[in-house]
Amino acid sequence: MKILITRPEPDATATAGRLVELGYECLSLPATEIVATGNSLPEGAFTAVLATSANAFRMMVKPDIARLKSAALHCVGAKTAGIAHDLGFSSAHVAGGSGAKLVSDLMAAYSNEAHFLYLTGTPRKPIVEDELRQAGYRVTSVELYKAQAVSIWPGEKIDDLATVDTALHFSRASVETLIDLAERSGTLSTLTKLRHLCLSEDVASPLRAIHCPSVTRAMEANEKSLFDLIARALP
Repeated sequence: MKILITRPEPDATATAGRLVELGYECLSLPATEIVATGNSLPEGAFTAVLATSANAFRMMVKPDIARLKSAALHCVGAKTAGIAHDLGFSSAHVAGGSGAKLVSDLMAAYSNEAHFLYLTGTPRKPIVEDELRQAGYRVTSVELYKAQAVSIWPGEKIDDLATVDTALHFSRASVETLIDLAERSGTLSTLTKLRHLCLSEDVASPLRAIHCPSVTRAMEANEKSLFDLIARALP
């Protein structure tokens, strides 16, 4: 059983390592790469800092880390919080893996006079900032990173793609990029024949749209649930 991983580095390597420990073979072929935008953080005081991806912290410059590391920090998942902790952030509240839960936690913890600094990237769905603003909160969003398509896919590993049984997907944007790259490289027919395991229905949607016959989503939109799906779906 060989699993295709198309998420960007360094997450692709980390995911592959976990799967190898579970006894699976992996083929890592990132469809996107994460690059810094170069945007700087605004001056001023904020009630709390928000983050939905570890990439935000990976792209922060040291002066910004030093300035914010004592701030109240709220992260969608434990991995993002762990990266922040490794960089020196003193504490982080973890929302359990979803943007909706993050919004719910913030509304329970803060009055709508709060002003949040949201460290984020592009492309994304602006669910977190939209819902908070609709509830009366101030949100300053700063895009610190962007995901862009790799220049060549699958490149020299094109023959290896035929040996894969299953593909693992964490992001709708990554799936949409992957489909475009597969069309341009002439490998779309190979991609559609795979078993696709997805983090959520939103991630699965582009694969259903091109009529992939085997698409399954995790019960919850977090990495633990996706790995539970792997355990159930694969021998």
